[in-house]
Amino acid sequence: MTPAVSILVPVYNVSKYIERCAHSLFQQTFEDIEYVFVNDCTPDDSIEKLQKVIEQYPNRKKRIKIIHHEKNRGLAAARITAIDNSTGKYIQHIDSDDYIEIDMIASIYQKAQETMADMVVSDSIMEFPARQYISKEHISEDWNINFTNILKHEKISANSWNKLIIRDLYKNNGCLIENRLCYYEDWLPMIKLFFYAKKVAKIDRAFYHYTHENPNAITAQKKQQHFTDILLFYDKLEEFLSEKNIIKQYEHILEKIKLQSKSCLIFDTNTPSLRYEYRNMFIEEEKKLWHTLKPVEKVMFFCSKRKYLLWVTQIIRKLLLLKAKLFH
Repeated sequence: MTPAVSILVPVYNVSKYIERCAHSLFQQTFEDIEYVFVNDCTPDDSIEKLQKVIEQYPNRKKRIKIIHHEKNRGLAAARITAIDNSTGKYIQHIDSDDYIEIDMIASIYQKAQETMADMVVSDSIMEFPARQYISKEHISEDWNINFTNILKHEKISANSWNKLIIRDLYKNNGCLIENRLCYYEDWLPMIKLFFYAKKVAKIDRAFYHYTHENPNAITAQKKQQHFTDILLFYDKLEEFLSEKNIIKQYEHILEKIKLQSKSCLIFDTNTPSLRYEYRNMFIEEEKKLWHTLKPVEKVMFFCSKRKYLLWVTQIIRKLLLLKAKLFH
């Protein structure tokens, strides 16, 4: 019998967090759940710890799969493997260093049934070492507003883990994750999913605990892969928008988000040589939108193009990080 919901969980280097995550999944008040864990060749004891937790939930064991990759293939590939090995009507992604409220699946599934939605979006609890806050999602009845917001990554997050999505939306429309992406891996399929979704519903509760404390997370390490992934992301995004004959309609948004991505990476990387190597990334957009940049962005972009001024970019970055630490 086809399960109502498949919960998909990639596992890599999460020994500190996997037990908390697994307990929150197996304690769900909703029964009709299939669990698919993908071991992406984790080098630690995450799988052993997971198996010990599984033994504590004998009623769940028959609906649990652990798929093992023969070599480490990255987060995107792990998500694809999980989707391919799942059978539920709806798909729910969960990151293994996070955890969820025990009534999350029951609540969002009920919302999906009541509204006949292809996707149900909920709020999230963002947990940092010194503080936590609720990240609100803003869903409209207007398709264009939702698509514009997900494209801009404003008002609607690109995260997959706070969205229950009907399987057919993935499978019938080529909305799978780009296998080569590990950074921005959720954003591209989410743009496609919002494009194809006929009905998106919102439930006004925060169920998902996003814990910003794992130093192994891809988002915690801004390295060369982030730059190459962003270039690939925009290539694929432009390809999709062109196929749908809407690239001209959203061209101004595309230019803006490209520059936002460049600004974030130029700042976030702690390697001056990377700033210099990718100094001309989206250079045409930079020239066109130069007048819209903040003064600090202009200085960072200017200095990153000159090897003898790269030390300035490091000083600015350290000062801004210090300011953020002192005033937040």
